[in-house]
Amino acid sequence: MNVRLVAGLFVLALSATAGCGDDEGEGGKGGAGGAGGSGVTGSGAGASDATSTGSSGGAEPTGSGGSGGAEPTGTGGSGGAEPTGTGGAGGAEPTGTGGSGGGTSAGHGAACTYDAACAGEYCITETDWGWPAGACASLCDPAVGACSDGAVCVDFGEALGLCILRCSTTDECRDGYRCSDIGGEITACIPGCTVNSQCADLGVCDRLDGVCKLGETDCSDGEDDEGDDQIDCADSDCAATCGPLVDAACAGATPVTTTIEGDTSSGTRALQGSCTGDGPEELHLFTPPAGQSGTLLVVLQSETNHGLYTRTACADARTELACADEHAASDAAPEEESLAIVVHEGQAVPIVVDARTRADAGPYTLELDFSPATCGDRTISAPEQCDDGNTVSGDGCSAACTVEVDDVCEDAPVAVVGDNRGNTTGGTALFAGSCTRPNTPERIHSFTPPSAGRLRLVLSSETDQGMYVRTRCTGPELACVDAELGGRDETLSVSVQGGVPLLIFVDTDSVRSAGPYTLNLSFTPSP
Repeated sequence: MNVRLVAGLFVLALSATAGCGDDEGEGGKGGAGGAGGSGVTGSGAGASDATSTGSSGGAEPTGSGGSGGAEPTGTGGSGGAEPTGTGGAGGAEPTGTGGSGGGTSAGHGAACTYDAACAGEYCITETDWGWPAGACASLCDPAVGACSDGAVCVDFGEALGLCILRCSTTDECRDGYRCSDIGGEITACIPGCTVNSQCADLGVCDRLDGVCKLGETDCSDGEDDEGDDQIDCADSDCAATCGPLVDAACAGATPVTTTIEGDTSSGTRALQGSCTGDGPEELHLFTPPAGQSGTLLVVLQSETNHGLYTRTACADARTELACADEHAASDAAPEEESLAIVVHEGQAVPIVVDARTRADAGPYTLELDFSPATCGDRTISAPEQCDDGNTVSGDGCSAACTVEVDDVCEDAPVAVVGDNRGNTTGGTALFAGSCTRPNTPERIHSFTPPSAGRLRLVLSSETDQGMYVRTRCTGPELACVDAELGGRDETLSVSVQGGVPLLIFVDTDSVRSAGPYTLNLSFTPSP
């Protein structure tokens, strides 16, 4: 729940009584009425028939309901709809009924923009709280929790208690609200907006929390509408608007293999990299030659400010591989940006050339240089994991120059009870535990418990390293720890079975964290 919805929604002080007040217009007293006046101050004229009904009062501020009839069951007319509307006068006999009061003061949950519009004299406004079109409430004491009219007292924090509309189903709530459990098996109408149109004042519906917020309302004006440094399609508020534009731009990416000349002046404005601006962009697509993987060097030159970035999935900004926009053109030389990325066989890599601003849009040169990796040449070239000089599998390095992980685990040194010293520098980077990072160096130890019992492991290192335990190389994890910084011990304790081999992985937090360590094992047999 968004904090605006209630700081601590909902620390409840519940009321078992009905709501905190309803319409506050001046009620008339029963009796049949004649036709009411229709103008600003029009009043309904009374009739004398026993069961006739007074007409509604004028619709403007001082309209009054029609006077009631003189007979037993006459009914007064309704009051005017604005602040001082008055109900019709009542009938003179026992069962005469007064007309309803003026409609100014709205009950709980009704739309509002200011306090006086509500019967309880409190409006939970959209601008202050994010409640769609506002919602009428009334003050209450959370410690007492007394509400009426089917409302429930809620602690909004900072000593503010408010009666809000209680409900059984969402059908009982206004558009933009949902009937939800707010604690203690109590359900009430709380914000549940689904579309921006329900947020007339702030403009954007936060569908996750159901509240309204100030957001990016114009997704093509080049302005940061809400001050969050995210402009137009780079802002998640524009996802619905920009999604089709992004898809179309990606579908129109131009295939490239070598040097090309381009111009962002006629490009789209649908994408943005982590280091680039909101100017127009052009998209290109590089696919390596059939059967090859390797490293692609991309160099951008331009007389104006342009950036360059690549992704694995064109439409998904979260898959960005690299981004460059560090240099500027000078009188002596054009701007130059470069990226080197690893490309796998069959992988199509989107390359985006992005102008910093609209004024920077213009010509550029994009140069591509692909260096394939050759398995079997004894040189490890990305994306190769190994290269033993052959293309034969079964020797620890496969025919595709990937490490055969089972062989790595089989070659793990045997750990002993007591201290085991090692060094993750130069280790493999093939595994990751549930609490450690992938693609960082690790070392593996094997240990076979002599009997059922408990194995205690203590890892000491001056750098940030963690550890985890498995029964197989890629099998299920028994435990994982990486809770301390470098210089403080990491400790694990696991129940083990006799004769069942274990693999102990010592893993680093980053490449820079690789270094010496001591792994201490102690074993306690089961009684």
